[in-house]
Amino acid sequence: MVIIKQSFMNKTNNLIIGTFMALFFMASCVPVKQFTDLKSKADTYQNDNNQLKEENQKLTVENNELDGKVLTLQKKYYDLEKEYDKLKEDQQNIKDQNESLLKAQKEYESLINKLKEGSSDEISKLLDELKTMQGNLQERENRVKTAEEALKTQELKIKEDQDLYNKQQAQLVELQTALFKQKGAMDDLKGKLNQALRGFYDQGLTVHEKNGKIYVSLEEKLLFQTGSYTVDTKGQEAIKKLSEVLANNKDINIMVEGHTDDVPLTGTGHIKDNWDLSVMRATAVSRILLRNSAIDPKRITASGRSQYVPLEATKTAEARKKNRRTEIILTPNLNEVLQLIQ
Repeated sequence: MVIIKQSFMNKTNNLIIGTFMALFFMASCVPVKQFTDLKSKADTYQNDNNQLKEENQKLTVENNELDGKVLTLQKKYYDLEKEYDKLKEDQQNIKDQNESLLKAQKEYESLINKLKEGSSDEISKLLDELKTMQGNLQERENRVKTAEEALKTQELKIKEDQDLYNKQQAQLVELQTALFKQKGAMDDLKGKLNQALRGFYDQGLTVHEKNGKIYVSLEEKLLFQTGSYTVDTKGQEAIKKLSEVLANNKDINIMVEGHTDDVPLTGTGHIKDNWDLSVMRATAVSRILLRNSAIDPKRITASGRSQYVPLEATKTAEARKKNRRTEIILTPNLNEVLQLIQ
């Protein structure tokens, strides 16, 4: 899998280089707007390439973790094999003890016969020997019985351990399959979002992936007027296209987060401060998503983050512009993976 992704990234790099060369030769003969559009697409390709590198590194870490689990299970299996060999050795010892017991029984029968045929002194002597032999015989029988019970217990334990190993091995395979399936679904979703929202990239909308989640970030200028929580017509169009994609991906949970800058709000209307504004904006975007009846309201969480999760901490106008945004965070449903882990 890593080799395939590396090959794909090499091809992507070649495509980016070719695009830049084309931009260089065309810069003198194309209008400035067309040149700007081409450069924007090249930046998009570069961002996709960087994200592919991050995804490749994440898959490598996940693969290493799974390899570690496999090695742990293999070691446990080897330990079970050693324990099984020890049981076989114990079985042979029990067999030897049984043979010794049979020999003692024959000696006992021989003494009984001598007892029937001997004199009084011989009988007394044989009786003493018989008592001693009976005691030894009973002790051997007890040892054999204890060893047989211990052997049965060990055999049951080995069978339980073997069953557990087989179950864990099967669960590991299922977990790997579920993780790859989930990763493929998120990649497919990201591709569909890029296709549906591409027309808004130059208007303050971006799509990127981080820590297994997809972030659709919309700048304030695309959605709201300053200090307002009423979504503009252009913003409603972007959210509608997003909702069409999400309606066809029902296993994706949706978090809508409103973010503001650190400039305090003034006024006495419904909005008292940045907390109010961020919450109201998140709620407004959520309501537009829910105009699509195919989206279950249970999938959506609306939250306001006020000014406390900035993209940039500086106090410049450009930094504050970036911080005024609404983020729609798409998370895969982890129920299947959690059930496998439990």
